[in-house]
Amino acid sequence: MNPSIFVCYPKALLTSITLPMEMIAAATSVARIKCCSNRHWRCHVVSSLNNLQPIEFANGINILPAFSINSAPLADTIFLPPIWGKPDVIVERSPQLIDWIVKCYESGVQICATGTGVCLLAHAGLLDGSIATTHWYYFDEFARKYPQVNLQRHHFITQAGRLICCGSINALVDLTLYFIENHFGTEVSQVIEQHFSHEINRTYDKPWYSTGAARHPDEGIIEVQQWMKSHYSQNFNLKALADLANMSVRNFSRRFKAAVGKSALTYGNDLKMQMARDLLKNSNLSLQDIADQVGFKDSAYFSRQFKLKNKITPSEYREMVRGKLFNIE
Repeated sequence: MNPSIFVCYPKALLTSITLPMEMIAAATSVARIKCCSNRHWRCHVVSSLNNLQPIEFANGINILPAFSINSAPLADTIFLPPIWGKPDVIVERSPQLIDWIVKCYESGVQICATGTGVCLLAHAGLLDGSIATTHWYYFDEFARKYPQVNLQRHHFITQAGRLICCGSINALVDLTLYFIENHFGTEVSQVIEQHFSHEINRTYDKPWYSTGAARHPDEGIIEVQQWMKSHYSQNFNLKALADLANMSVRNFSRRFKAAVGKSALTYGNDLKMQMARDLLKNSNLSLQDIADQVGFKDSAYFSRQFKLKNKITPSEYREMVRGKLFNIE
């Protein structure tokens, strides 16, 4: 296969290049070891400029790409990273980059844009009449600037033919895993997801102890939190939790609220809702089975509590997270 190209331009977010490239490199290595596969997936960093010179990313780091858009090799896929701040500074001042993107697309290349990097595709006219998404913070501005694009505000990833848009770097990572699975197989993609678990899906898979609050030094409360994490299917009782911490109910409640930022019972309910969201996303269990696993014997009551917390029903949430890859076809 031809290599993938990660385009870099000033004010781009470096993570949207380094993290997928590290995942792809790791997948190639794992495939070679576990599957005796000779399949390769090469990646190149290409400058948006005509000549080779260091590119300063949003974090101030300077990178010297291996190629410019004039010398870039043939590619199967091009990745366009998000732009920090107002994307107009890059989008409207890069006509040569826009022309290159159009030529690559017309030659049959697949293009994946993330966040405000989607503006490059929209500005080029490639998304006219097609679906797209972008970072939620830029929804309104994007809709105003590009009314001819069918903006999908409820999808993290959209696909219209060979144009794929990701709303965030987390969504790009999901997409990269999808590509890895297609190229190397499920066994390899599962290993990559496990090894990058601290970087992947941080928006919905946070460590339990930090649910709703930052780390704290109260070891007694941390022990209770860890116990609650392991027993989320139980109905939490304030007195039982206080006894577990060897404290009075009043003292336990005060210390828990001070350490975590919310009451113990609210924290416990948040744990249940987090696990419910994970099960809705990653399993085919029925709503009743999920309700049972997280400690709600009545699926109707579970659904009401879920909607109260998440603003949508469990069924709507499952449809949303599984509809990340929104294909116009």
